[in-house]
Amino acid sequence: MTPEEELQRAAEAEEILGRPLFKEAFREVETAILEGIKLSPIKDADFREKCCQQYIQLHAVVGRLRTYMETGKLAEATLQEKIRKVVNW
Repeated sequence: MTPEEELQRAAEAEEILGRPLFKEAFREVETAILEGIKLSPIKDADFREKCCQQYIQLHAVVGRLRTYMETGKLAEATLQEKIRKVVNW
């Protein structure tokens, strides 16, 4: 992937994470999962395990978007370095 493509991906990830509707949906899903864990019968370990896996995956999506943002910052630094080299050549 080119630095320009990584920058575009980073911008899209930042936009998604910043959208109020995404934040609201994330909070609602997270709350539902945690409530499922809290309210599940003590004997229902399988259900709690599934809820825990859902919680992990939910946070993995956000983590991946944040990774795209960080990769974009590195790509931006790479592009800036290329520009400096051309200007100072």
